[in-house]
Amino acid sequence: MDDDALYKKISSLSEISKTQLSKVLNFLPGAKDIIIEPEVIRPLERICGVSWLKNNGIEKIFKLESNLPKRDNTQFYLIYSDTSTFKRVINLIQSQIEPEEKPKGKYHVICIPKALYLYEQLLEEFGLYEDVVKLYSLQWQPIHIDRGILSLEIPYMFRNLFVHQDLSLLPAYAKSLWYLYFITGKPKFTLALGQHANNILKHLDMLHEDKESDKVDSNFSCLVLLDRTTDYVSTLLTPRTYTALLKDIYKVKCGVCDEKDVEVETYDEKFNLNLKKNPVQLNFDSRQDRIYNNIKNRYFTEVTSILSSLTKQLRSEKDSSKDMALDDLKRYVKTQLKEVTSKKTLIANHLSAAETIINVMGHRFEKQQEVEEYIMQNKNKGRNYTYLEETLYENDKFLSLRLLCLLCVTQKLSESDIKNFITKFCQEFGYNYGFLYNNLLKMEFFTPEPTLQGKLTKLSNIFVNNFYINANKLKQIPTQPENVDVKSPTCMSYVFGGCYIPLIGQILSLILSSTPLKEIETKLEAFGPLTILNNCGYPLSSRVILVCVVGGITYAEVAACNLLESLTGSKIIVISDQIISGNDIVESLIHSPIA
Repeated sequence: MDDDALYKKISSLSEISKTQLSKVLNFLPGAKDIIIEPEVIRPLERICGVSWLKNNGIEKIFKLESNLPKRDNTQFYLIYSDTSTFKRVINLIQSQIEPEEKPKGKYHVICIPKALYLYEQLLEEFGLYEDVVKLYSLQWQPIHIDRGILSLEIPYMFRNLFVHQDLSLLPAYAKSLWYLYFITGKPKFTLALGQHANNILKHLDMLHEDKESDKVDSNFSCLVLLDRTTDYVSTLLTPRTYTALLKDIYKVKCGVCDEKDVEVETYDEKFNLNLKKNPVQLNFDSRQDRIYNNIKNRYFTEVTSILSSLTKQLRSEKDSSKDMALDDLKRYVKTQLKEVTSKKTLIANHLSAAETIINVMGHRFEKQQEVEEYIMQNKNKGRNYTYLEETLYENDKFLSLRLLCLLCVTQKLSESDIKNFITKFCQEFGYNYGFLYNNLLKMEFFTPEPTLQGKLTKLSNIFVNNFYINANKLKQIPTQPENVDVKSPTCMSYVFGGCYIPLIGQILSLILSSTPLKEIETKLEAFGPLTILNNCGYPLSSRVILVCVVGGITYAEVAACNLLESLTGSKIIVISDQIISGNDIVESLIHSPIA
């Protein structure tokens, strides 16, 4: 099957999502209003538009805010499965209900992807369950963000799974893959790495036992499932590709970056003036933006020169149009002017975004790159820790904590070093971050130092660092990063300046090169629980692979997969709960424990 046919199948998933939502909205006749959580808006726009909602009985659309106009219409609230947001909705509903009356069937709450049992308990406590407020679950299907990228668009999945150990939303993964299999068929070869990846695989098998897809042949020859925690390094290193850097600096939701121009100056928690970012409006979809398609996976220094060249080309076209004859000018206006204007807008947006990247990172980029290369080569541990402490005075807690986590994973900071750093961090940013130590522990960035007896039994392993042993087994760390060609790359490590190859890229390389399964097991078993299911599907019959990362995937990893595609003639489709960056990992780390 050609790529277009496969992508057409994948894009059809939005029709299933529309059908699911339509069933809920049309459950009751009459006029309806819908109140949408702001975070839901972007993904919803990918699935359906305003006209579709109007055709399904929606009269008015509101954003979930503290003040809503009082109306007689039936109200549908569309929110993510987040307890604090659900409590906000309950408070809003209660504020609209008179004490002496409880209108039946007026209020409906649609939770994405699942209405939790806790929500039923909360409604029962207030006497609202079923009679006044009805709950619905809506698990929309994976959203086609860009060529080769599918996203469940479920925020906080990483935080729920790996910080709070809340598994309530984990079945959403299995169900999404199950629906996908009904369209594409079930792969004959599966590899799952990590505890949650294996749990998803078990749940997926249970779903297939209940109802097996009647599709015999699969468009995918292989499924690779892995936990985000199996490769923290790919999220924590500073990426060097254009899109990955944009995601580090701008807020990107569902493949859209929409930074408004803020006239009012803003300040951080230490009352330092925040650096103003250039306003941009970008759609990270190479099907709609040809400029983006050309530069999305490029090494950043290449991007600025490409954009400069395109700007000169536009100026040249503009100058040549001045000398056109009248008929040629008419033809130009009719056939090319609209495209040129659109191209000009796109280039201007990308130039503004690139300028912001330089303004935010330029002053520390070289030093940061040098330290990260030392870390990957396991050199200068003392100097690296000193630089970590120096970052505290950059007034950027995300920068400091990303580097802390990277050092914990790689060069294994001692427990006393971690505690000392957290003390200094709290002195700089406030003692409300006192829970950081416990969150680092939960996220498995380090393990507590053993007792004296434990130290004696593990004396032979004192100088062993599992990260470097495992990474060297898979050849993830190039010995000479300075020799990696970043302009015309042939090594996936270019996404990190030549110092590290993402784990997912090396796993796919092993599979695509038909490495013996026993050798794959030997190399991967140290990363976590490993399951390999081979139903006469290995070596692969076709080179089309589905990759699922539980807890979010980065644009740097996507770029590495895209390079591997071009090098091996394969097709790799990635699916995850969200596209994330290292700052999202830190955001989960600094999220206070649930009360």
